[in-house]
Amino acid sequence: MDKSDYLKAINAPGVNMIGVEWQSDVRPAAAHKGTVLRKVTTAVALTGVEYAGMSVNNDRTTGPLPWGEWEQYPYIITHKGTTYARLYTQDHSVRTIYTVNGEVVRRDKFLTYLTPSQRGAARPHAGCVTVKMDGVRLIGEPVVGL
Repeated sequence: MDKSDYLKAINAPGVNMIGVEWQSDVRPAAAHKGTVLRKVTTAVALTGVEYAGMSVNNDRTTGPLPWGEWEQYPYIITHKGTTYARLYTQDHSVRTIYTVNGEVVRRDKFLTYLTPSQRGAARPHAGCVTVKMDGVRLIGEPVVGL
């Protein structure tokens, strides 16, 4: 999604709650080279939130971004020529569909195509996520129970 379309859709400026969907392509382990792995994730998220001001961060020093630079604070980050949306997902609203060569599979099967270090990566259930802007596919009203 284009960043100007994104900013219009989330009604920036201000804090907004939205339903958002994004996709990401995952690099398979060398043994599965050529396999197309994709995750499509939906969530209810907040935009425009000041990370330091969130209640979960009370009494913590949050500091600067660990990587990248703010292009449009607090909505968009850029890093090495790539643009990212900063989202704050709501508790237990994150749902992911896994595909292998376009076929929907269970997460456990999807993990068999990854390296051991990729398999152990944390999955967000809630909290701050940074998503490549070109992977954002849909923004609209919050949808719960996907």
